[in-house]
Amino acid sequence: MTRIIQDTKYLKMNKLIFILVIILTFLAYKFFEGDTSYSNYKNLNKQILELENENEKLKESIIIMRAKIINLKEGLSVIEEKARNELGLIKEKEVFYQIIK
Repeated sequence: MTRIIQDTKYLKMNKLIFILVIILTFLAYKFFEGDTSYSNYKNLNKQILELENENEKLKESIIIMRAKIINLKEGLSVIEEKARNELGLIKEKEVFYQIIK
């Protein structure tokens, strides 16, 4: 009788160990290979850092462009300078001399 009790305890323990091994194998697979793997986690963190750096650069360029827009809207001297340099315009009663080399 004691032999049968020992055998059933042994079988129950084997079943428990088998179930625990299966669970451990599943968790190890998830950790090393699945969508929730550690390498995937590291890659996503790297992408987050790259995107944050790109966002900072874009924010800086937006600030610069907004300053240029305000300057173009309000700064008549900039408009006048562009008209003189790029279009060759002159004011009334102004003489323009062009030196050709």
